Amino acid sequence: MRKKKNETAVGQLVTEPTEQAVVTNADESTEPQKIQEFLQTVLNKMGLSCAVESSASDDAVVLVISGDDASVAIGYRGETLDALQYLCSLQLNSKNSNFKRVTLDAEGYREKREKTLQRLATNLEQKVKRTGREAKLEPMNPYERRVIHTTLQNSKYVTTQSEGQGSGRHVVISPIQQNDILNSPNAPRKTLNFVYRSEKKRRR
Repeated sequence: MRKKKNETAVGQLVTEPTEQAVVTNADESTEPQKIQEFLQTVLNKMGLSCAVESSASDDAVVLVISGDDASVAIGYRGETLDALQYLCSLQLNSKNSNFKRVTLDAEGYREKREKTLQRLATNLEQKVKRTGREAKLEPMNPYERRVIHTTLQNSKYVTTQSEGQGSGRHVVISPIQQNDILNSPNAPRKTLNFVYRSEKKRRR
């Protein structure tokens, strides 16, 4: 009798931590699935006919929306998509000690928007170079501002900086002064040759 009770007690001590470890690993492996289900619930409550797919790496989760109402989930210039991405990030990282970046996309919007911003930055670079006047862009989220900065970071003619606070934060593209260009280490050096001519009038 005593042996059976002891064996049972030992078995419980060994089994309980093992089962707990298995549950913990299962929770970690189902994080993308949980955030996928969360987003699907939100879209359903919004009355949108969409499906959600998810994939994950060690430090990031990618969610992709597809379906008839995917364009509605994007919203005006991606505002709805950004808001949904923010909600998903809060939901995923609220109880997670290891922060994971959440990226939400629909119909390839992120890539299309990035190319549009790159073209905008290049066009404004030429305009600022031609007019010598700074250009102020409309307020953008941090991701879009980063695209502008990255596109023009090696420009010889303009510099970029972010100004404003909160939702009004925007990028300003300013011309590089001519003196700054000439004094830069990589500026081309030109040799100027001056010829001084003096003609003396002959006296009669």
